[in-house]
Amino acid sequence: MAAQPPSYKTLASLSRMNLLYQLQSRGTMTVNDLAEAAGLHHNTAREHLDRLINEGFVTCAPEPRDSKGRPKMLYSAADGVSTELGSIRSRKIAAAQERADQLRRILPLLPAGQGFAGCSGPAAQRQLDALDDHLDQAGFDASIAANREQVNLRDCPYSEMVKDHPEVCGVHYRLIQGVLEQADGPLRAVGLNLINAPHLCVIDVAAVSDASESEKSARIADAGSCEVGQNIIHGISRL
Repeated sequence: MAAQPPSYKTLASLSRMNLLYQLQSRGTMTVNDLAEAAGLHHNTAREHLDRLINEGFVTCAPEPRDSKGRPKMLYSAADGVSTELGSIRSRKIAAAQERADQLRRILPLLPAGQGFAGCSGPAAQRQLDALDDHLDQAGFDASIAANREQVNLRDCPYSEMVKDHPEVCGVHYRLIQGVLEQADGPLRAVGLNLINAPHLCVIDVAAVSDASESEKSARIADAGSCEVGQNIIHGISRL
Protein backbone atom coordinates (compact mmCIF):
# COMPACT_ATOMS: atom_id res chain seq x y z
CA MET A 1 0.00 0.00 0.00
CA ALA A 2 1.39 3.41 -0.99
CA ALA A 3 2.26 5.86 1.75
CA GLN A 4 -0.41 8.47 2.35
CA PRO A 5 0.63 12.05 1.53
CA PRO A 6 1.22 14.31 4.56
CA SER A 7 -1.63 16.71 3.85
CA TYR A 8 -4.10 13.83 3.63
CA LYS A 9 -2.96 12.42 6.97
CA THR A 10 -3.28 15.85 8.56
CA LEU A 11 -6.76 16.58 7.20
CA ALA A 12 -8.08 13.06 7.78
CA SER A 13 -8.34 13.82 11.50
CA LEU A 14 -11.82 15.04 12.50
CA SER A 15 -10.34 16.90 15.48
CA ARG A 16 -7.94 18.83 13.26
CA MET A 17 -10.66 19.53 10.72
CA ASN A 18 -12.87 20.84 13.52
CA LEU A 19 -10.13 23.16 14.74
CA LEU A 20 -9.60 24.45 11.23
CA TYR A 21 -13.35 24.92 10.81
CA GLN A 22 -13.51 26.97 14.02
CA LEU A 23 -10.69 29.23 12.85
CA GLN A 24 -12.15 29.70 9.37
CA SER A 25 -15.61 30.54 10.68
CA ARG A 26 -14.77 32.47 13.87
CA GLY A 27 -11.40 34.06 13.16
CA THR A 28 -8.30 34.31 15.36
CA MET A 29 -8.52 32.41 18.66
CA THR A 30 -6.38 31.32 21.59
CA VAL A 31 -5.67 27.66 22.18
CA ASN A 32 -7.96 27.61 25.22
CA ASP A 33 -10.86 29.11 23.27
CA LEU A 34 -10.22 26.69 20.42
CA ALA A 35 -10.07 23.71 22.74
CA GLU A 36 -13.39 24.66 24.32
CA ALA A 37 -15.05 25.23 20.94
CA ALA A 38 -13.79 21.90 19.59
CA GLY A 39 -14.39 19.92 22.79
CA LEU A 40 -10.72 19.03 23.25
CA HIS A 41 -8.22 19.21 26.09
CA HIS A 42 -6.00 22.24 25.51
CA ASN A 43 -2.85 20.06 25.29
CA THR A 44 -4.51 17.88 22.67
CA ALA A 45 -5.67 20.97 20.77
CA ARG A 46 -2.15 22.38 20.83
CA GLU A 47 -0.72 19.13 19.38
CA HIS A 48 -3.27 19.17 16.56
CA LEU A 49 -2.60 22.87 15.89
CA ASP A 50 1.13 22.19 15.61
CA ARG A 51 0.36 19.63 12.92
CA LEU A 52 -1.84 22.11 11.04
CA ILE A 53 0.86 24.78 11.31
CA ASN A 54 3.51 22.42 9.92
CA GLU A 55 1.32 21.83 6.86
CA GLY A 56 0.72 25.56 6.35
CA PHE A 57 -3.03 25.44 7.11
CA VAL A 58 -2.81 27.50 10.31
CA THR A 59 -0.59 30.38 11.43
CA CYS A 60 0.40 31.36 14.96
CA ALA A 61 1.66 34.65 16.39
CA PRO A 62 2.07 36.11 19.91
CA GLU A 63 -0.62 38.49 21.12
CA PRO A 64 0.59 42.13 20.92
CA ARG A 65 0.99 43.55 24.40
CA ASP A 66 2.89 46.28 26.23
CA SER A 67 3.09 44.66 29.64
CA LYS A 68 5.71 42.15 30.75
CA GLY A 69 5.06 38.45 30.90
CA ARG A 70 4.55 35.67 28.43
CA PRO A 71 2.02 36.70 25.75
CA LYS A 72 -0.80 34.44 24.63
CA MET A 73 -0.40 32.73 21.29
CA LEU A 74 -3.07 33.56 18.72
CA TYR A 75 -4.03 31.03 16.05
CA SER A 76 -5.57 31.87 12.66
CA ALA A 77 -6.58 30.01 9.54
CA ALA A 78 -3.99 30.62 6.83
CA ASP A 79 -6.21 32.80 4.64
CA GLY A 80 -5.07 35.45 2.20
CA VAL A 81 -1.55 35.65 0.78
CA SER A 82 1.53 35.05 2.88
CA THR A 83 4.36 37.42 1.90
CA GLU A 84 6.68 36.27 4.67
CA LEU A 85 9.98 35.10 3.18
CA GLY A 86 10.29 31.34 3.50
CA SER A 87 6.77 30.80 4.78
CA ILE A 88 5.42 27.25 4.61
CA ARG A 89 2.75 28.19 2.09
CA SER A 90 5.23 30.01 -0.15
CA ARG A 91 7.61 27.03 -0.04
CA LYS A 92 4.79 24.64 -0.94
CA ILE A 93 3.86 26.74 -3.99
CA ALA A 94 7.49 26.84 -5.15
CA ALA A 95 7.90 23.09 -4.63
CA ALA A 96 4.69 22.37 -6.53
CA GLN A 97 5.85 24.42 -9.51
CA GLU A 98 9.26 22.75 -9.50
CA ARG A 99 7.69 19.28 -9.51
CA ALA A 100 5.31 20.26 -12.31
CA ASP A 101 8.14 21.73 -14.42
CA GLN A 102 10.15 18.53 -13.99
CA LEU A 103 7.14 16.44 -15.01
CA ARG A 104 6.49 18.58 -18.09
CA ARG A 105 10.11 18.16 -19.17
CA ILE A 106 9.69 14.39 -18.96
CA LEU A 107 6.08 14.14 -20.18
CA PRO A 108 5.05 17.29 -22.07
CA LEU A 109 1.36 16.35 -22.15
CA LEU A 110 -0.29 19.71 -21.42
CA PRO A 111 1.03 22.95 -22.93
CA ALA A 112 1.72 25.53 -20.25
CA GLY A 113 -0.98 28.10 -19.62
CA GLN A 114 -3.82 26.25 -21.41
CA GLY A 115 -5.65 24.79 -18.44
CA PHE A 116 -8.67 27.12 -18.34
CA ALA A 117 -10.71 28.90 -20.99
CA GLY A 118 -9.73 32.50 -21.55
CA CYS A 119 -6.75 32.31 -19.23
CA SER A 120 -3.15 31.70 -20.26
CA GLY A 121 0.34 32.56 -19.17
CA PRO A 122 2.84 31.58 -16.49
CA ALA A 123 0.83 33.03 -13.58
CA ALA A 124 -2.22 30.88 -14.37
CA GLN A 125 0.00 27.86 -14.89
CA ARG A 126 1.65 28.42 -11.52
CA GLN A 127 -1.79 28.45 -9.91
CA LEU A 128 -2.80 25.24 -11.67
CA ASP A 129 0.43 23.57 -10.62
CA ALA A 130 -0.17 24.62 -7.00
CA LEU A 131 -3.81 23.50 -7.04
CA ASP A 132 -2.98 20.15 -8.63
CA ASP A 133 -0.26 19.54 -6.06
CA HIS A 134 -2.51 20.51 -3.14
CA LEU A 135 -5.34 18.24 -4.29
CA ASP A 136 -2.94 15.38 -4.89
CA GLN A 137 -1.37 15.82 -1.45
CA ALA A 138 -4.84 15.97 0.11
CA GLY A 139 -5.79 12.68 -1.55
CA PHE A 140 -8.26 13.90 -4.20
CA ASP A 141 -8.58 12.54 -7.72
CA ALA A 142 -8.91 15.81 -9.64
CA SER A 143 -9.14 16.80 -13.29
CA ILE A 144 -10.03 19.86 -15.34
CA ALA A 145 -13.57 19.59 -16.74
CA ALA A 146 -14.22 19.45 -20.48
CA ASN A 147 -15.61 23.01 -20.43
CA ARG A 148 -12.28 24.23 -19.00
CA GLU A 149 -14.15 26.29 -16.42
CA GLN A 150 -14.30 23.79 -13.58
CA VAL A 151 -12.26 21.24 -11.64
CA ASN A 152 -13.82 17.82 -11.05
CA LEU A 153 -13.13 16.12 -7.72
CA ARG A 154 -14.01 12.42 -7.75
CA ASP A 155 -14.28 9.80 -5.00
CA CYS A 156 -13.68 12.10 -2.04
CA PRO A 157 -11.18 10.49 0.38
CA TYR A 158 -13.01 12.16 3.28
CA SER A 159 -16.44 10.77 2.37
CA GLU A 160 -16.96 8.94 5.67
CA MET A 161 -16.17 12.10 7.63
CA VAL A 162 -18.45 14.22 5.46
CA LYS A 163 -21.49 12.00 6.11
CA ASP A 164 -21.85 13.33 9.66
CA HIS A 165 -19.85 16.54 9.27
CA PRO A 166 -20.77 18.34 6.02
CA GLU A 167 -18.87 21.42 7.20
CA VAL A 168 -15.73 19.56 6.11
CA CYS A 169 -16.64 20.40 2.49
CA GLY A 170 -16.58 24.10 3.34
CA VAL A 171 -13.18 23.75 5.00
CA HIS A 172 -11.69 22.12 1.91
CA TYR A 173 -13.25 24.77 -0.32
CA ARG A 174 -11.60 27.54 1.69
CA LEU A 175 -8.27 25.71 1.44
CA ILE A 176 -8.62 25.53 -2.35
CA GLN A 177 -9.41 29.25 -2.48
CA GLY A 178 -6.33 29.93 -0.38
CA VAL A 179 -4.03 27.87 -2.60
CA LEU A 180 -5.07 29.80 -5.72
CA GLU A 181 -4.67 33.14 -3.94
CA GLN A 182 -1.26 32.22 -2.51
CA ALA A 183 -0.01 31.18 -5.96
CA ASP A 184 -0.72 34.77 -7.12
CA GLY A 185 -2.44 34.67 -10.49
CA PRO A 186 -5.73 35.45 -12.24
CA LEU A 187 -7.68 32.32 -11.25
CA ARG A 188 -10.13 32.21 -8.34
CA ALA A 189 -12.34 29.46 -6.97
CA VAL A 190 -15.86 30.94 -6.98
CA GLY A 191 -18.17 27.99 -6.32
CA LEU A 192 -18.42 24.46 -4.97
CA ASN A 193 -21.14 22.23 -6.42
CA LEU A 194 -21.85 18.95 -4.64
CA ILE A 195 -23.34 17.29 -7.71
CA ASN A 196 -23.09 13.68 -6.58
CA ALA A 197 -21.10 13.89 -3.38
CA PRO A 198 -18.96 12.14 -2.37
CA HIS A 199 -18.51 10.62 -5.84
CA LEU A 200 -18.33 13.91 -7.75
CA CYS A 201 -17.91 17.51 -6.60
CA VAL A 202 -17.15 20.41 -8.93
CA ILE A 203 -15.16 23.57 -8.23
CA ASP A 204 -16.08 26.59 -10.36
CA VAL A 205 -12.98 28.54 -11.39
CA ALA A 206 -13.02 32.02 -12.93
CA ALA A 207 -10.33 34.40 -14.17
CA VAL A 208 -10.11 37.83 -12.55
CA SER A 209 -9.69 40.34 -15.37
CA ASP A 210 -9.94 43.78 -13.72
CA ALA A 211 -10.10 45.59 -10.39
CA SER A 212 -13.86 45.27 -9.98
CA GLU A 213 -13.70 41.55 -10.64
CA SER A 214 -10.84 41.28 -8.16
CA GLU A 215 -12.94 42.97 -5.49
CA LYS A 216 -15.87 40.72 -6.35
CA SER A 217 -13.66 37.66 -6.07
CA ALA A 218 -12.46 38.79 -2.66
CA ARG A 219 -16.07 39.10 -1.49
CA ILE A 220 -16.83 35.65 -2.88
CA ALA A 221 -13.86 34.22 -1.03
CA ASP A 222 -15.16 35.76 2.19
CA ALA A 223 -18.63 34.42 1.48
CA GLY A 224 -17.16 30.96 1.15
CA SER A 225 -16.75 30.73 4.90
CA CYS A 226 -18.43 27.85 6.62
CA GLU A 227 -21.03 30.11 8.21
CA VAL A 228 -22.41 31.90 5.15
CA GLY A 229 -21.41 29.69 2.25
CA GLN A 230 -24.89 28.62 1.14
CA ASN A 231 -24.87 30.99 -1.85
CA ILE A 232 -21.58 29.53 -2.95
CA ILE A 233 -21.67 25.90 -1.84
CA HIS A 234 -24.64 24.19 -3.39
CA GLY A 235 -26.21 21.02 -2.12
CA ILE A 236 -25.54 21.51 1.59
CA SER A 237 -28.30 22.92 3.75
CA ARG A 238 -26.13 23.38 6.83
CA LEU A 239 -22.59 24.69 6.94
